[in-house]
Amino acid sequence: MKKLLLLVAAATLTLGATAATPKIATPAKKSHEAVQELKLSKDLGAQMMSFDKVATSGALRAKSAVTPEGTPQTYIFSDYYYSGVPVSVSFSEDGASVYFSNMFPYVFDDEVAWVKGIVSTDGTSVTISNDPIAELEATDGVYNVYPMEMIVDEEGNITGVKDLVFAKNEEGRIYIEDDYAAPTRYIGLCALDDAGSFLGFFDYTLIISYDPYTGPTEVVELPEGAQPEDYVYIYYAAGLFGAYQDIQGGQVYVDGNDVYMNLLTCGYEAWVKGTKDGNTVTFPGGQFVNLGAFLTYQPFYTDGTTDEEGYLYIYPCDYVMTYDPESNTYVTAEVEGKDLYCGLNTPDGSLYTYSFDYTVGKPVEGAAVPADPYDLDIYYSDYYEQYVLSYYLDPFDVDGRILNTNNLAYYIYLDDEIYTLTPEVFSALTEEMTLIPYDFTDNWDISAGILYVAEPLLTSLGVQAVYTVGEEVNYSNVVSIDLEGNVYTTPAPQLNPDALSNVNAKQITSIAIYDAEGRKLEAAQKGVNIVKMIASDGTVKAVKMYKK
Repeated sequence: MKKLLLLVAAATLTLGATAATPKIATPAKKSHEAVQELKLSKDLGAQMMSFDKVATSGALRAKSAVTPEGTPQTYIFSDYYYSGVPVSVSFSEDGASVYFSNMFPYVFDDEVAWVKGIVSTDGTSVTISNDPIAELEATDGVYNVYPMEMIVDEEGNITGVKDLVFAKNEEGRIYIEDDYAAPTRYIGLCALDDAGSFLGFFDYTLIISYDPYTGPTEVVELPEGAQPEDYVYIYYAAGLFGAYQDIQGGQVYVDGNDVYMNLLTCGYEAWVKGTKDGNTVTFPGGQFVNLGAFLTYQPFYTDGTTDEEGYLYIYPCDYVMTYDPESNTYVTAEVEGKDLYCGLNTPDGSLYTYSFDYTVGKPVEGAAVPADPYDLDIYYSDYYEQYVLSYYLDPFDVDGRILNTNNLAYYIYLDDEIYTLTPEVFSALTEEMTLIPYDFTDNWDISAGILYVAEPLLTSLGVQAVYTVGEEVNYSNVVSIDLEGNVYTTPAPQLNPDALSNVNAKQITSIAIYDAEGRKLEAAQKGVNIVKMIASDGTVKAVKMYKK
């Protein structure tokens, strides 16, 4: 049973007591039992702090104090928080030594710090040698960092440290012996200066295992000549900023019983391969995918059980979907009544968003009328000094059928006029754009239903969906919202790009801004502003705008 946090676990440092700091004459050669009598804070949780705070006064650098022997091979690293991280492990020719590329791979990222282990004569255990794995450069000096085991009493006090010893079986698995469901051993990195002064613990975990990698060694790719079809991926995801639904246009390729999907990796584009048996499609865990670097595709399931700290119990598994041939749709299947999750591990151990409840469907064929946008919002951000516009646009038609997102786009209306995106403002553009593709983003000012615009004054936001198939173009209604939160809908024929001059669309001829006491202003000020608009037919409308 694996226990993981829904958010990426932060690297941590435990500070030791400054009084009565122990001394070790030659810390790189002494056994860790030499500092057995360390007395630290009684609350283990209080002994941990964010590495970001440490980094302000120094930096942790990988340090290879040993030179590996043998031929490196891929092992899978797992600990209490991470699963399926590929690392390099090699054995000396006589089998007496084993070398790990990084004892804690997520700590050092791309840096390599080789760690040496001494294999027992009977081959059943591995003792980590007392060579530093890294050095911590702090304001008060440079500290060597060693992997070791912390000794923790029943009340949570760290009373000392000792040599780090792994078990080893005949299959080559190297692991910490402990109760996997309720681990009790604490493994961490201890920092000591050249005189043996103890700074504290950088990062810690509970259990570690290294398993010989037996899965695929190649990145999943489509067969030569494959012609994937357009599909829509709808999934519910839980991540750093909470739970949300996401919808993306992707592809599916079916070759006999082989099924390939390119967005089953939490919405990141990379192919994974599954096998179809009847109406069940199984995607094996541990597949290699390419998102610019090697990552492992690691699915999980859970029954939703959490401990008192909010940690969710996660169980590794294959990812299973059920296929409906009538609707040509794939839906996440239940695994023994559990909720199915899908996650990604990076080589440094960072855990990407869990996703679950996928629906992967074939879009409707031919023309369709897109559903209306919804949940619009507009407000002024004093921090960015821009207006923030938000809106939802789902790829469904008015009858609830899935649309091809490659054919779906939308217009933004500001004060009832179509807004034009320009290359000067939106870095991803090379020319002006008025009709915005459904999935378009410049990764800054416009992304996932959020648009930042640096206009001097806005009074309303409107959004209209456009669906184009061949020569046929269909429009949704224009859904608008003003600064007071009033929502109004304009029928599709009235404000589409071919009918902007329609007399029913009132044209604003002048705008004036006043403060709350009726004094005219040159520009909107912080606080309450009254915006008075006069239309071409002489009608007057006043709205209240609040600027932060």
